[in-house]
Amino acid sequence: MTGSPPAIVVTLPARTVVEARAQLDEASRSGADLIEIRFDRFEPGEIDHVADLFPNPHPLVATVRSRAEGGEGPDDARTRGRLLNELSRHPFRWIDVELARDFPAAETLFRAGRSALIVSSHLPATVSEAEWRRQLRAAVPSGAIRKVVVPASVGRLLRELIPALPPSGESPLVAHTTGASGPLLRAWSKRFDFPLVYASLPGGNGSEPVEPSQIPVDRLRRFLDSGGAEPLFAVVGHPVAHSRSPELHARWMQDGGHAGLYVPLDFESDAEFVDSLPFLIDGGFLGLNVTRPLKPIALEVASRVGPGAAACGVANTLTLASGEVEAENTDLSAILHRLEELRSSGDWDGGSLGVVGAGGAARATLAAAGSLGVEAHVWARRPEASESLAREFGAHAIHRLTDARPSLVVHATPVGRETREASSLPELGDWLRPGVPLLDWVYAPAETVLRAAAARAHTTYEDGSRLLVYQAASSYGIWWGEEPSPGQVADALRGVSP
Repeated sequence: MTGSPPAIVVTLPARTVVEARAQLDEASRSGADLIEIRFDRFEPGEIDHVADLFPNPHPLVATVRSRAEGGEGPDDARTRGRLLNELSRHPFRWIDVELARDFPAAETLFRAGRSALIVSSHLPATVSEAEWRRQLRAAVPSGAIRKVVVPASVGRLLRELIPALPPSGESPLVAHTTGASGPLLRAWSKRFDFPLVYASLPGGNGSEPVEPSQIPVDRLRRFLDSGGAEPLFAVVGHPVAHSRSPELHARWMQDGGHAGLYVPLDFESDAEFVDSLPFLIDGGFLGLNVTRPLKPIALEVASRVGPGAAACGVANTLTLASGEVEAENTDLSAILHRLEELRSSGDWDGGSLGVVGAGGAARATLAAAGSLGVEAHVWARRPEASESLAREFGAHAIHRLTDARPSLVVHATPVGRETREASSLPELGDWLRPGVPLLDWVYAPAETVLRAAAARAHTTYEDGSRLLVYQAASSYGIWWGEEPSPGQVADALRGVSP
């Protein structure tokens, strides 16, 4: 690590001055150094009330992002010039101007000792490596900060974009990516001596961030205040934007006095993940939670395999330390825990269960059934997958749901995560009946087809929120040496349950 921590700029999602004033206070309390107001998002006429934002104890950044660069503001240079000039009459510390459409007129907005310029470019994903290098080194006025942003996969960021960054200290530069790799350069902002790093309002505040790649300010503040040397963690898979794991681990790390940082990273292929793993290790990552479709390859990359991963034949937790990659499967401990709870509470007789699916969650469920001595039946869309799992885990392959009558149904496919996948489910009415609970691995499902099926069968439905918390607590314990307390787990369950 070199240099000082970057100043954290919190981008407000406000669309009115009244909303902005409320969010200014929240950003300030949560650790913002500067606060960006995106005037391109403001409703018509709101610019007339900009003076109501002042006085303000925090330095403010005024931004008018054009439609051409991903915002909602004007592209026309004259219109932009009038708007930027109007904003410059107010005491903003920084004014964000676009290199492609605001120069040279924007140079007149600089006022020594009062306001300075952030000269930004938001490039398309198709930008060439040569153009990326050129944009990073574009000349800007003295005292200005250059900001360059581009959508990028994790693989491209690590392979092409980071090696093209100029040496630290060559010029004041902020380089960010959006999309799959978005959190990485933000987490590594101190490592690259960026003067600024852009963040969102704290998680769980009820508003969607302007840029989903931004890390919540409270989590980034703790991490950077530690010197940026605390361990990094991630949930990896495709997709991962929906994941609640960052929120869970952030809460537990704060409660435990740890300043680590947990982010989502989206990998579209096994190869991209495998190729990126050494970079993540070198970049300070200690642990990864692995979700679909990367659980099989996560086991293959491991140099050491824990008992849970060995039992399931896939891994959902990797620990990256001491030159080794250790694989474990905390899905197994989660489903074991929940099955034992259901049996001890009398909600399930413990006699048999039926599993729908053939992926990592199905494997963990079948391994748990074997450990508990429970008769298991497995159905998958591909009969050969059912047969293979049945042989591996000592279960019964089911080709027609009428061939078995399990006393618990465990849904272990992605159906429910996205509406478009609902048609791939069999008619579960053959398995569901009064007294036969339906346990779903999908948490907070967008599609309610499974809940509706349980209601038609006059039985209970449980989404995967409890399983999520249980597996997260187990992986947290692997990485930090102690699992969250029962009270912390209970609080987390209240936070994620629908």
